[in-house]
Order: sequence, then C-alpha cells, then structure tokens
Amino acid sequence: MEFTSEHLAILKAGVDKVLEDSPHAVELYEQGLFTMPNTVTDLQRRFCFDVFYASRIKIGDGVDTSGDIIGDYSDEQLFAALKAVCPKVERKY
Repeated sequence: MEFTSEHLAILKAGVDKVLEDSPHAVELYEQGLFTMPNTVTDLQRRFCFDVFYASRIKIGDGVDTSGDIIGDYSDEQLFAALKAVCPKVERKY
C-alpha cells in the first residue's frame, strides 16, 4: 500500500514543522552532531525517522489504534514516504 496524497500532505506538514522549529537539523546531522552517530549505517533513514518521531504524527491501523494517518503501512513504505518529504542529508563526518 502506497501513501495516499492526503497522508503524504500530513507527513509533509509534520516534517516541515519540525524543520521550521530546528532550522539547522540537516547541517547537524551531516556533521554527526546527534546521539550516537558512530552507530548509524544509513544517515538518511536515521534523519527521516528522527524527524518523523519529533513530529509526533501517529499512524493508526483504523481498528485498535487511532492516529493522524490511518493505514496499514510497513516501515519500508513509511521510509519511502519520508524520503519524499524530508531533505536529503549526506554524511560529512
């Protein structure tokens, strides 16, 4: 199941809010100035999921769990959607 355009818009709004509140986040991640940078193998994934968690957006299944986004999305589907709305980061450390 791919993210719908409505769900992508919710995700983008959350990401934009986090990056508005933390305008230097991309540069900090690129420089390795975050918790345990030496353990990270995929910086883009780490950045995207950290921004997602900071956004406090909840994904529910529509049955037992409510959320801002209702859908049966896997982690890989969520990561693909996050890559579409998050800025690209490159390791410089």
